[in-house]
Amino acid sequence: MEGIGMEKEVVFGEKNRIYGTLSLPAGEGVYPAILLIAGSGPLDRDGNVGNGKLTTNLYKELAEFFTGLGFVTLRYDKPGTGKREGNWMAAGMWDLVGDARTAVEYLQANPNVDKERIIVAGHSEGTILATALGKSMPLGGVIFLSGGVDNLFEALSKQRELGSNELLAKPVLGKFFKLINVAQKSENSAAKMMEKFKQSKEDIVKVQIFFKQPAKWYREHGAFNTREALKSMSCPVLAVIGDKDHLADKEVLAELPSLVKGKSEFAIIKDMEHGLRIQTEELSILKSGKRFKEILKRPLHPEALSKLEGWLNENYLANNHKEHVG
Repeated sequence: MEGIGMEKEVVFGEKNRIYGTLSLPAGEGVYPAILLIAGSGPLDRDGNVGNGKLTTNLYKELAEFFTGLGFVTLRYDKPGTGKREGNWMAAGMWDLVGDARTAVEYLQANPNVDKERIIVAGHSEGTILATALGKSMPLGGVIFLSGGVDNLFEALSKQRELGSNELLAKPVLGKFFKLINVAQKSENSAAKMMEKFKQSKEDIVKVQIFFKQPAKWYREHGAFNTREALKSMSCPVLAVIGDKDHLADKEVLAELPSLVKGKSEFAIIKDMEHGLRIQTEELSILKSGKRFKEILKRPLHPEALSKLEGWLNENYLANNHKEHVG
């Protein structure tokens, strides 16, 4: 372990200034780098929601782990979070991809970074953004954390299916839910709302009079073909997901080796949830809200960290080689 030599706030991007945190390993030298791309919602560079509404520190902990292994790391605020101006809900998928591209370019210009070994690590929605970024520019590697292969609409459909199946499995209420066809009604409602987003040209629309929704974000995600984008990716790819993840589909990761040009692998970690922490309780989307605060107290899953460390060491640290560029 290298240890963290320095951590500092940085600002980059000409038009829409992006605030982030750059962490450097201890000691002089040029290092490979990892860019962290956050999941959906108003998450700042550390994985938190402002004013103490939600504190996960997921990306802060991951950055500390990666920097300790010997990587420069960069994490940054999404629009309207942390120190950054803007409205996170008005940002479309391609706005977020543009932010990630700007961040990669910032790393490329850093004298402490090996430009040929810049890895993008996306979490949740960040796996889709990393996929889109990998299609548009060469990357030294890609890590999918709690996601990968499918697009947003497929992931949301799987979430609704899991929720409906749990409701139908209830001993007494299950028969009632089946009688009123709760699964089909859920899909019909989702389809109706998505159609409203597609017909709109606004960044944000209101549904049920009061509730604002990121229409531009949904439209752009719905039009993006993740599998086609993956076919152009020739850098090493690693996907890590938990078997207790209620938000991402584990089964689709089996498609990864047949999609990407470069070498790829995926790992399904036993007793790990969507936020990469330990969860020994059963998989349940209906109980996830009640468990959330308790799970946040738990450490990042050691088996997942071990998998990441082994893959990074093999591909980017062993013999200090530089041959992997996608």
